[in-house]
Amino acid sequence: MPVVRRIMVGLIGVALVIAIVACQPAHEMPPSSARQALSTVSETPTRQPSGEVVWGKVPYCGCLADAATANVAEALKGAKLNVSLKEQSPRDGWLYFVATFDPHSATRDQVGAAMVAGGAKLLEGPP
Repeated sequence: MPVVRRIMVGLIGVALVIAIVACQPAHEMPPSSARQALSTVSETPTRQPSGEVVWGKVPYCGCLADAATANVAEALKGAKLNVSLKEQSPRDGWLYFVATFDPHSATRDQVGAAMVAGGAKLLEGPP
């Protein structure tokens, strides 16, 4: 009986180790320079219900090698604004996106000006 118990305990231990390893997040490849710029801006995303948003769009072509919003992300980073960008589905030659920010750390005018400096066109609301 002790041998059977040791085998069962060993099997349960192996199953637990496999479950723990399977639940850990996978290691990702380092992002490209364009994606790195986008992730740098949204490194500490503001997930507050009171967050402000500004909608924008940039020209989009499926042949682009870099992220279409990379210039916008760089402009926001250069303006030292903590903004999270979320790209929407492209359509009609445009990539729509939303910029979310904390109204205590920036104004809509500051975020909008940085987005325009990065090549975006501002929208009144969601497309």
